[in-house]
Amino acid sequence: MSGLQAQEEAPSTTTAPPAKPVTIYTPQAGDIGLSIDLLAPVMTYVGNLFNDNTNNVFPTTFSGPNYNGNVSVAARYFLWDDMALRAALSVNNNRATTKAYVTDDAARAANPLSIDLVTDSRTIANNDVYLSIGLELRRGYKRLQGFYGAQLIGGYQSQTTSYAYGNAITSLNQAPSQAFPAVPLNNVGGNSRLLKTNTTLGKDFLVGVGGFVGVEYFILPKLAVGGEVNLSLLAIIGGQEYEKSERYNPSSATVEENTRLASPGNTTWIVSTHQVGNGLYLAFYF
Repeated sequence: MSGLQAQEEAPSTTTAPPAKPVTIYTPQAGDIGLSIDLLAPVMTYVGNLFNDNTNNVFPTTFSGPNYNGNVSVAARYFLWDDMALRAALSVNNNRATTKAYVTDDAARAANPLSIDLVTDSRTIANNDVYLSIGLELRRGYKRLQGFYGAQLIGGYQSQTTSYAYGNAITSLNQAPSQAFPAVPLNNVGGNSRLLKTNTTLGKDFLVGVGGFVGVEYFILPKLAVGGEVNLSLLAIIGGQEYEKSERYNPSSATVEENTRLASPGNTTWIVSTHQVGNGLYLAFYF
């Protein structure tokens, strides 16, 4: 009996298998997320597959800033596992100068057979900035998370066109040759030519509020493919539009510059599902 009791009281030597490490795919409290918009580049590429000589982009409307071919970058900071502050930024500033030859009027006046040329130029400068700031709530299962929330939206857009001429206005040449048909809307004296204007697209400010809903699927830990849609109420507030021109004034026998207002600016209200921020995107969390 004593031998049996000793065998029963002997400690077990069996050990439990080591626990497998838990892989966390989704963001946690304190994580920062960065996402890069893929919608505009993907749609441009797909469109060009079917038309290899055209740069296919979305229409350039202020109510849908992310649809004009720009890439938006968004950031998130997670206050809790299921709540994050977020912001998205899109910037598109560019300046394009077109040059053209035109007859050198002074050389032609001195020699009717002259073939000398001078250069005119037209410069178009675009400045576009869009920003959204919001609060995001999340819920999901395993690798799939849905999210929703609200955001404030702001933006600025302007376009300015400037002209430079190779032939100067003088008392002897009051209407010199020029390569661009740059006649101002307010043609002071009937003999003015444009120097600078913002009447094509003007200068606009955008403010608004909106809601969003979306989904992310985590293909790797802290790496997700996502998409979202917006519904926003936006106000586009137009700034003053103007023209700056020059002409020869026979009354004063001088070349004068004139600046005239073309429009006080307009205000437009829009309810839109156009995207402000990322549409289809790749997100990184760390």
